[in-house]
Amino acid sequence: MRISGGCKRLTRHVVIAGAGIGGLTAALALARQGMRVTLLEQAALLEDIGAGLQLPPNASRILAQLGVLPVLRGAVTPLRLRILRGSDAKTLAHMALAAAAERRWGAPMLVAHRADLIRALLEVLALTPGVDLRAGVTLTGLSDTGPEIVIAAQHGGVGMRLSADVLIGADGLNSLLRDHLQPGSKKLYSGRVAWRSLVEAGDAPAFARTLETSLWLGPKAHLVHYPVRSGTLVNVVAITSDAERSGSGDIWAQAGDAAVLAARFAAWHASARALIAAAPVWRQWPLFDRAPLARWHVGRVALLGDAAHPMLPFLAQGAAQAIEDAAVLARFLAGARNAQDGLAAYGAARSARAAQVQAASRRQGWIYHLSGPAAFARDRALAWLGPEKLAARNDWLYGYDARLC
Repeated sequence: MRISGGCKRLTRHVVIAGAGIGGLTAALALARQGMRVTLLEQAALLEDIGAGLQLPPNASRILAQLGVLPVLRGAVTPLRLRILRGSDAKTLAHMALAAAAERRWGAPMLVAHRADLIRALLEVLALTPGVDLRAGVTLTGLSDTGPEIVIAAQHGGVGMRLSADVLIGADGLNSLLRDHLQPGSKKLYSGRVAWRSLVEAGDAPAFARTLETSLWLGPKAHLVHYPVRSGTLVNVVAITSDAERSGSGDIWAQAGDAAVLAARFAAWHASARALIAAAPVWRQWPLFDRAPLARWHVGRVALLGDAAHPMLPFLAQGAAQAIEDAAVLARFLAGARNAQDGLAAYGAARSARAAQVQAASRRQGWIYHLSGPAAFARDRALAWLGPEKLAARNDWLYGYDARLC
């Protein structure tokens, strides 16, 4: 789907609230289309926080188009995905990644540290004309009634005002701008908690130091691990089902009790327990969800990434969907005669896709945490599929082409 007339280079001023992966990618994609971009980030500086993330072909394809992949240091291309049963470490299925991704989906499958991707995006942005990044700025309000949007913000306790042609909310799960589009919208606790840690490769069990992405399945829990930073670290993620949530839900902020996590995996195979025990520190946060939006824009204000469609992590598509949003937004905004038409076309092009991935992610979490006869049937189905059919089931996801123009 394209706007009539193709991609035109228009000197529009776009303000983006939020300098996470989605906001940075959008800034780069819009600037490459000749637009002037002001990027507002609430944090005083972009810290080296977070842990590992997966960059499947639908995301790495866009990052390659933007020139980000050549400067993404420490990214790893896993040789394969291995799915194991938590109770006995039996391999249920495997799928080639390094060899198959380029051939089948036209782009690599990568895993990387989140901070390394942020750093690569910033490095490319620094060489891109027309981008102004302002850290330590908090959005406080907006008015979209005049010839331009007027944005109110604070920097160091001092009020400031900006005007723009378009305002994009890439401000995450707790988006202020989502409330502008859908007042009263509430985030919903998913019933699951994520635990994350980074383990020095030398401290990890030998099986976890291989160039693989491993997924362990068990009743009401699953475990994922893969190498990052050129294999010097192992990223470990444990997801548990918990009816009650605790803490603030701030990503990266909550300390996790290792003894509590160890108890949840006490019945798992010794290999999985050894990897969990090797983690020096755990961070945890409850996972939240939101219902799909009926529309992604109002006037000249639109949403992107988790602000529009928070993704449960069971398909590893959170960053990827934000990156897809950024590419499609730039394409349609560049090709539109006016901003409202471009934003409407962007929302129409993205809403069904994002809702489909959201729904598939929810369903995948349910499948991962099955127990009893249902888990037995799942395991038999995985074995029956085999590597080729397992890869084919991801064609709709990884083969999506959100080209810039």
